[in-house]
Amino acid sequence: MSETADVANNLPAIILLSFWWAFLSMLELLSRQGDPTHRPCAGGQAGAAQAPEDEPDFPELREVEPDFRASAFLQGACRAYEEILRAYALCDAKALQVLLSAEVFRAFMDAFEARSAQGETLELTFVGIQSAAIAGVEVRSEAVEIAVLFRAQVIQAERSSDGDIIRGDPGEVAAVADLWTFSRPRSIGATSWTVIATGEPLETP
Repeated sequence: MSETADVANNLPAIILLSFWWAFLSMLELLSRQGDPTHRPCAGGQAGAAQAPEDEPDFPELREVEPDFRASAFLQGACRAYEEILRAYALCDAKALQVLLSAEVFRAFMDAFEARSAQGETLELTFVGIQSAAIAGVEVRSEAVEIAVLFRAQVIQAERSSDGDIIRGDPGEVAAVADLWTFSRPRSIGATSWTVIATGEPLETP
C-alpha cells in the first residue's frame, strides 16, 4: 500500500482542478469526528458524491484510533484530493510539499517540469467527485495507512507548443478513478494525513 507513486505515467489522475477548498479546512475535517454513516463529498458542479449507506468497520484501525469515523475521514479526504490537485495545476510547490510524501512530491514536480520543458499547456475543468470510498486499511508499527478510491468527472485537454491537442478532449466529460493512500504517524496528537501513494485502481470507472 505504500508503493512509490508513478505520477508521470498517470497524468489524467492528477490534473483535476478545484478552486474553493482551503488547506486548513482540509486538515480540520480529516481530524474531526463524524456520525457513523458516510456523508456525501461536496464536489464541483456535478453535485454530491454518494458513499455506501453502511459504513464498514475496521477493527484493526479502531484498536489504535477508537474515535475514527470513516464518514468524517472521507469528507476531509475529498477536500485534500481537490486541494492537492489544485496546487499541482497551479504548481504550488509549497502547498504540495506539506501535503505529500517526499516521493510523491518529487513525482508531481517531475511531471510538471516534463510538461513545461516540452512547451505543453494544460486546460481543465473540474466537474465533480462522484464517490469516495475506503478501499483498504493497514496499521503499521509506526503509521496508519488508508487507501481511498476516488471517482470523479473532469474535462481536460493538453496542448503542444503549437496549440495542437495531444491528450484529452476539451469537449468531453471524462470519468476518472484514482486510488490514493493517506498516512499519518501512530503518535499522540498526530492529526495531519499525508498522501504517500497515488495511482489507478485495477478496474476502470
